[in-house]
Amino acid sequence: MRIPARSAVSALLVWLTACSGSGSTGASAYGAGDPALAAPAPGMTNIDPFLSNGVAVMRALDAIAARSGKPLRVTSMNADQVNGLSVDVQEPKKHINVDHYVVAIDGTLSGPTPVRLMSMTGGPVTVADVDLKAFDPKAIGFARLERTVRETITKSHFPDARISQWEIDGTQPDDRRYLYFEAARGRPVAVVDPSLKILRVGF
Repeated sequence: MRIPARSAVSALLVWLTACSGSGSTGASAYGAGDPALAAPAPGMTNIDPFLSNGVAVMRALDAIAARSGKPLRVTSMNADQVNGLSVDVQEPKKHINVDHYVVAIDGTLSGPTPVRLMSMTGGPVTVADVDLKAFDPKAIGFARLERTVRETITKSHFPDARISQWEIDGTQPDDRRYLYFEAARGRPVAVVDPSLKILRVGF
């Protein structure tokens, strides 16, 4: 099977980042999570607002950009029940460097933490590799996130489904863009395009 060029570059890079969590379950400066759409972490009650609130995501990205510098270009980003919003950011002044930022559920911003880049082939990671991987997060249709979560719950035919994680690794057709859900009788997954329109729902 032929691997698209961008996929091949993505496959070469292993992004090793220490897991950064927050022990707090306090309210977030970016808003509260919606229990009708998102699931709390096991044993907790507060919900990551970034799971289903696109406005919260965009505000958090602005906060990261204020610290990292502009233009903001990221190599991957995700939200989950425990950590909040995690974003790997290409340094604007030194493109070979990538730093990890986390906006916790309570709104606390941590980072930059250097990300160790490694090539799966053993060769060096180049600036061109990182440039190809990096993308503008504002090209992602986060304004549509809540609607997409609602539509996925409807399409899954699991009314109790709640989003527990999402990951976005780029804007190209072969890049990963998944929304993960939990339900009592299934685990739906939505594959989305950069505008966050649903391409398909799997299980």
